[in-house]
Amino acid sequence: MSPEITVIVPAFNAEKYLRTCLESVTGQTFTSWELIIADDGSTDSTGAIADEYAAKDGRIKVLHLNRHGVSAARNACIDASEGKYLAFVDADDYLEPDYLKELFDRAEVSHADIVQCSFFEDSEGNKTPDANPVDKTYEDPDSMMRAFFAGTHGDIRDSVWAKLFRRDAFADIRFDTGLSIYEDGYYVYQCLRKATKAVCFGKPLYHYVKHGNSATHSGLDEKYKDYFAMFDKLKADFADNGFIRKRIAGREAETALWLMRIMVNNGNKKAAWELRKRAVAAAGDVIRSNAPFALKLKLIGVTIMPHIYFAMLKGRKDQENEKV
Repeated sequence: MSPEITVIVPAFNAEKYLRTCLESVTGQTFTSWELIIADDGSTDSTGAIADEYAAKDGRIKVLHLNRHGVSAARNACIDASEGKYLAFVDADDYLEPDYLKELFDRAEVSHADIVQCSFFEDSEGNKTPDANPVDKTYEDPDSMMRAFFAGTHGDIRDSVWAKLFRRDAFADIRFDTGLSIYEDGYYVYQCLRKATKAVCFGKPLYHYVKHGNSATHSGLDEKYKDYFAMFDKLKADFADNGFIRKRIAGREAETALWLMRIMVNNGNKKAAWELRKRAVAAAGDVIRSNAPFALKLKLIGVTIMPHIYFAMLKGRKDQENEKV
């Protein structure tokens, strides 16, 4: 009999964290699951650890792949999946014991295509619940898009973790392997475009682990442009929807300002000035929207006093909860 849920864990050189992640899956109170681990060309003991768990539990499969990136790894797992629902877990994160049960029960009762719970942010030994948990049901495309584009990460968050996806509703959707960053946000967006119902509840059941070195984001120097390739796709989809277009502009501006701070502190002045152009280009739509005043003020500052704005950014630490 097919499992109710396929849990997908892409893993690359994750030996430090993988056991904790896998123990949290095998320890679930809900038992009708399969776990597919994609070892994406790891050079450490990740593959051996995955094989060890598969040898102990017949519900666990391991795909040993060449290094093609997280999107290709997730797609391979989707192609091999048999569950009614898909759940994505990052290899350095872990779950509360009732995670699958709570998501599954709500999906079955509500007949939703997507169910989202809240999360804890684990950083340096501290576990902090999400400051903005969402308890709401969305039953039309417009409300789902508004929720996705609300704020920096959306009320329906732009991450695939802490969600359950009904597999047959999104059978033709895969992760975009052309994006080296923010590929999960684009996947969620594509699913929301097809979903008929999404349910969010505010109980934190997923542990998002933020590592101490994540603030450096050194890899972004080469990959940051993919954020804006994605924004360009979104803007093309909503060219005739002024409200959503302004929401996208707000997300684009917030992302440009966040990346600008990282580039200034990484000493990448060329990238910082390129990002200023993106922020300035989005400023018109943002200023005419109901975006927060603080965001508008930052955009005015970076538009008319860029050198002073860059000087203010120097030394400021990144506060975003993005893993790159």
